[in-house]
Amino acid sequence: MSRFKDILNDELKQVIDNHSILLTVIIAPLLYASLLGTIYIQKDIEGISLGVVDTDNTATTLGLTHLLSASPKIDVKYTIHSYEEAIDLMYKQKIQGFLWFPKGFEKHLLKLEGADVKMFLNTTRFLPSNDLNKAINTIMMTVGSGVRLRYFEAHGINPKHAMELINPVLPEIRPIYNPTNNYGDFLLPGLLFLILQQTLLIGMGESVAVDNEEGKFRKYLKGENSVLNYITGKSAYYLFLYFAYFLIFFWGVYPSLGVTNHGNTFALLTVGMIFAGVVSLLSILLGSFVKSQALYMGILAFSTYPFFMTSGYSWPVVAMPIPIQWLAQIIPTTHFLHAGTRIVVMGGSWGDVASDIYKLLILLGVLALLTAWRLNSMKNGIEKAVTPETITA
Repeated sequence: MSRFKDILNDELKQVIDNHSILLTVIIAPLLYASLLGTIYIQKDIEGISLGVVDTDNTATTLGLTHLLSASPKIDVKYTIHSYEEAIDLMYKQKIQGFLWFPKGFEKHLLKLEGADVKMFLNTTRFLPSNDLNKAINTIMMTVGSGVRLRYFEAHGINPKHAMELINPVLPEIRPIYNPTNNYGDFLLPGLLFLILQQTLLIGMGESVAVDNEEGKFRKYLKGENSVLNYITGKSAYYLFLYFAYFLIFFWGVYPSLGVTNHGNTFALLTVGMIFAGVVSLLSILLGSFVKSQALYMGILAFSTYPFFMTSGYSWPVVAMPIPIQWLAQIIPTTHFLHAGTRIVVMGGSWGDVASDIYKLLILLGVLALLTAWRLNSMKNGIEKAVTPETITA
């Protein structure tokens, strides 16, 4: 127990004295959560810039342009006189798309001959272009339905039957979990989870690399239960710290950013702490192979994006190449983000995340064995390296 306390006390001192570790595990989680969370605090995009090329210039096209301007999603910033001018404005990022009303648009529309309006979108930014596409299509379909309704009524068909002729199959779409289809509610939960993971993985791993760099393992890996004492003593501080972070994030940061936890908070905390244990063991294992804090930081600094991409959060795992799917299953991020999303966004409970908990527990057990094996190997190497002169001294 005294060895455990010594390692724990040394860890507290090391975190305070080492500015890189202090910045990573104390300041960075809250700073990144505040900075990155604020970027997406609006969550939804409104006022997307749109241009209109009106070569018909009739009351109908002007009315349609007015309807487009009334949509909160659309900001008709330019009335453009040619296709070339519109392409140039889109190239300069002044508009995200434009509509082209051809000559004779109103004439064909009134005759119900079919009137085409061409829509050009800058799809290099798929979120604004997708929102613009949906907003314009909604308005055009509504206007088109109104034109057909007036035509059928003029031919003596009652309004109810006319509506059935216009829309014989009327889908009723009810989005759930993210009913407003906004980007912030999709991205923020996973992004905040990833912040906690990476700061723990980098900060704690740096601390282990410092122990390796400064030869502290010679002191820590001595006597009985030294490996167990090192793992528990090293992890205890970070597990307590990140338990506090989970509480702060779930009950403070999430509400401040408008992210609602729809599920079981205790289940979320449980998954989070199992995950923190897995990441702690992974940090010790990786850090034990690196004899430089700077080198460890350099290696792990580029791991955030690969972890996020392979987790299946932004792209389904089943759509990835088979080797990447296998890799995703052994990365704890995959199961943590999956479970966290099910709880926070989808309102899940214990049963909904049971499989993710089992997988994290398996990873916890495997990493515990690998870490113990690695530290025992280091311990044996240290003991063999001790000469009689060293013992005498």
